[in-house]
Amino acid sequence: MDKALTLWTTRRYVCHVLRRTFGNSPRPKSTMLQVASAQQYCTTVQGYPALHTWCEGHMKAMHSPPGQHEVLLTNGSNHTFEMVCELLLDRGDYILTEEYTYPSVIESVIIPKGYKALGVKLDQDGILPDSLLEVIMEHKATGRRPPHVLYTVPTGQNPTGMVTTLERKQKIYQICSEHDIVIIEDDPYYYLQYSLGTAEAQGLEGLGQTYLSMDVDGRVVRLDSFSKFLLPGMRLGWVTAHPDMLQKICFALHASTMGPCSYTQVMIHEVLEAWGNEGLQTHVRKMQTEYKKRAAIVQEAAEKQLSKYAEWTAPRAGMFLWLKLTQVNDSMDIFEELKAAKVVVVPGTIAHCGGPDPSRRCPFVRLSYATASIEELPVGINRLGDVLRKVSQKQSHVQEEADTKITMATTMY
Repeated sequence: MDKALTLWTTRRYVCHVLRRTFGNSPRPKSTMLQVASAQQYCTTVQGYPALHTWCEGHMKAMHSPPGQHEVLLTNGSNHTFEMVCELLLDRGDYILTEEYTYPSVIESVIIPKGYKALGVKLDQDGILPDSLLEVIMEHKATGRRPPHVLYTVPTGQNPTGMVTTLERKQKIYQICSEHDIVIIEDDPYYYLQYSLGTAEAQGLEGLGQTYLSMDVDGRVVRLDSFSKFLLPGMRLGWVTAHPDMLQKICFALHASTMGPCSYTQVMIHEVLEAWGNEGLQTHVRKMQTEYKKRAAIVQEAAEKQLSKYAEWTAPRAGMFLWLKLTQVNDSMDIFEELKAAKVVVVPGTIAHCGGPDPSRRCPFVRLSYATASIEELPVGINRLGDVLRKVSQKQSHVQEEADTKITMATTMY
């Protein structure tokens, strides 16, 4: 096929995909040269130049890091986390994580690579600094190599939905600085922050300071992703770090995948260039409004159906509701009942940093309100409430029978 015709066909397809995905947004402004770039290996080590420039400018505008930091386009956060771990950890090394953390990093990186997770307790405001310090000191007391990497998801954390406050971040950064610990800040839900009150969606304004924004030591490796605020299937993100660290990540990236997909990079840049900052603001506000709506529906339904059977914190970011079941010692005990009721949840033990352990009793479950329809969300909560209600009634009946037997035995004597 004639090369010019191929490029023109590709450009028309790119425009078609973007307009079908994002509606009546401005028409992309790509040139034939840009479209040609999408069909070739990316010849620059840091990614498609136009998109790299956008990411670098966006990073500085959003975080204003105090030290030297540079940006590299990647295949998304999971792959970047794996590369950073390979650069910083050896088999048998310990890595600090939240006690309950993103299951994929445990299942696909930490356990297979032979690393060992040290769980740090957390609450609705993030990692507990006292717990972090206690875990570090207890490990050092054993004489083993001290942990030197902390992995954290500070906003809308998967699975707990917690949001780390600025005060906590400052204390955690100070502890990591004192003990020479690298912070891997995995923040895919950063743009999905909202309030269940009457406040309007904030867009890109006032999303809060990040670990990167206070990184005077060059110890933060920040992972950002287009997955959660553009298109998950694009598998594209960017990493920000000190230039020395970024160079090592760059070598690792090109040794494994030769960099992200060129076609994907060009398409993402087409969207961002067509939107401009105002268009991106509008898009982020739409997302925040949608997730706020979903979170509010789930919160209201949970208050009606689950208040007798669970405890939770109202969501402020992301797409998860983390429930502590108050009348069930282990959420796996009711897995078959949930399955029969057609309720899909993630048992909390799956997200424990220690990995699978049948002996661990865990009363938590994670709910997601990202993919179900608006109409299905309260239905799912109602079904969950029905299961917990029946379990509670069954437990009460068993307890009554046990009390009756004790009474009968007492009266005999």
